[in-house]
Amino acid sequence: MSTYETADGTGWVPTWTQAMTDFRGEDDEPPFDDVTVRMTVPASIGGSRVRVELSNLFGDGAVRIARGAVGVRGRFVEVSADGQSSIEIPAGTSRWTDPVDLTVGHGDQIVVDLYLPESTPYTSANGFTFDRSLPGDFVGSRAFPLAGPTPVEPDGNGWSLPPGGPFLRTVEVAGAEAKAVVVCLGASSTAMGWPQYTAALLPADAGIAVVNRGIAGNRIRLDAPSATPSWGRAGLSRFDEDVLGTHGVTHLVIAYNSNDWSLPGRGTPLDEMPTPAQLIDGYRKLIDRARTAGLSVLLTTVTPLPPDLAGDPGREGFRRAVNEWIRTSGHEFVDFDAAVRSAAAPSLLEDEYAAPDRTHPNVNGSKRLAQAMAEALARLRL
Repeated sequence: MSTYETADGTGWVPTWTQAMTDFRGEDDEPPFDDVTVRMTVPASIGGSRVRVELSNLFGDGAVRIARGAVGVRGRFVEVSADGQSSIEIPAGTSRWTDPVDLTVGHGDQIVVDLYLPESTPYTSANGFTFDRSLPGDFVGSRAFPLAGPTPVEPDGNGWSLPPGGPFLRTVEVAGAEAKAVVVCLGASSTAMGWPQYTAALLPADAGIAVVNRGIAGNRIRLDAPSATPSWGRAGLSRFDEDVLGTHGVTHLVIAYNSNDWSLPGRGTPLDEMPTPAQLIDGYRKLIDRARTAGLSVLLTTVTPLPPDLAGDPGREGFRRAVNEWIRTSGHEFVDFDAAVRSAAAPSLLEDEYAAPDRTHPNVNGSKRLAQAMAEALARLRL
């Protein structure tokens, strides 16, 4: 069994996670003030008790949550921290709620409500979907009054935008055996949801938690530039927190795409361009750190670049060199490139799998990547 043992001997494993990143100075969301935030996230593994990690990693001041609750299938239980229903999270820290008795099944939708009574900036988050209420405390409300229009579920060709939300970093469960905890470290294509789709494809009794630590814009070697802090600290910089800091982790999937070499000269200075050897050295460092910690490692090949870069011999050649190394290095790998590339034009995404920008996977594409990952996990007989 792979679980994290708490002081009282209770085993905890993550059923859902996101990688927190810095949204200070960005205009994704206005501050919260006398509103309830509702985040609805999928459970990759079940249990009979629940606790939640709330993060204020990038805040400049304390965050006060006047009231919170966690719910499954319409049943809500209020949460506390150290016995107090009002939870204060100092800047730069995170806090765990006290455990609550709540049965969660594989694939259940877990609802986390947080009431923020005073002006609170949108700082520590991952930039994806959540619900914001009209003014007031609606924690646990069955009739949640949305501040904006009802979100439209994207069709298969639309953007794959998974659930997330401010301050919510981890949901853990206890009371069930976990055979494996798979942490998926990567950038936007990972953040956009194939880990969650992978978890949904696994049998309910598989006992495998698949959790997402992807960040849009993230790179392996270099931290985000000051102009776009939401791209996050480099994979090498956040490895201890986002991989080794995940309770019970047994496997690491390194699933980066092209940001290390597609952004220089376009979104970052050209002198940040690595050589293929330098980037591969970054992969090797991640692999070595994971194996030193006793983790099994899977790599994923790099999916096609957008059309303008696919036609650039230098950048497309870089992608092919990295993929050749991944396929021949002797490490376990999942061929994401082969899964979603066009049969007619292998340097491009298949139309069926391409988001409107022709760079990222759409919903169909994320599900196709998930299928490839689920098949790989089955071959490994976790």
